[in-house]
Amino acid sequence: MPVNGRAVGQRAAWLLAAAFLVVGCSIGFGTRPSPTAPLADPVSVVEAATDGGLSVSPALDGMRGPRRSSPWTTGLETALGAEGFDSTWTVPAVLPPAPAAPVPAPPKPSPVWWARYVGTTHVWMPTLGINRRVYSFPCSRGTSPDNLVYRWGCAGRNNVYLLGHAYGVFKALHDAYWNHKLKVGMPVIYADGHGRVRLYRVVTWRIVQPADAAWAMASQRVPSMTLQTCVGPNGTLRLNVRLVAADS
Repeated sequence: MPVNGRAVGQRAAWLLAAAFLVVGCSIGFGTRPSPTAPLADPVSVVEAATDGGLSVSPALDGMRGPRRSSPWTTGLETALGAEGFDSTWTVPAVLPPAPAAPVPAPPKPSPVWWARYVGTTHVWMPTLGINRRVYSFPCSRGTSPDNLVYRWGCAGRNNVYLLGHAYGVFKALHDAYWNHKLKVGMPVIYADGHGRVRLYRVVTWRIVQPADAAWAMASQRVPSMTLQTCVGPNGTLRLNVRLVAADS
């Protein structure tokens, strides 16, 4: 029977489609293993898939599972998945950074011993037992001082000038000089009118005539103090003791 070209072409296309369908059923639509049935060796499955024209790439860099390179890998993925393999790339977990070690707090500075002295307009000389309130003595005052510790108003800048009688409030200072017990480094604590407390230490002293007050009352480059009392026969001379603030 003569067959035209168009019929031959249609028949060839139908046969080709049927052949693809048979291959698809044998690879992708075959009988799936039951959950209780033993599964085939994954290596054999991979080899069979390779022989059937599929390309299976091994896991790289910690990633596992076959890489899909053909639309006919459904059966292979199912078999490998049943064995516990993942059909997708698995990215390794990223662990959180370890917590930073705690930074120890710096030690607190030890309180200074003279911080226990609290008050206003007050002076302490603990090595000599002096503990006195301080009163104001203006530079314009013309009357003699009483038996009190005064802060003289004629002193220059950075110079806390305190004066007192040798027979009374500053007797301990007079006696320390007279008995050679006045020493460099002796402490004096002073609280001003605002309650600010400061430590001073003895650095030097001089014996002068009553009218020779220039050195004692002069301004100072750093926070300083001057202590004045009488010495000598009948108290005719002046003892001027210079101190400097310990934090200067």
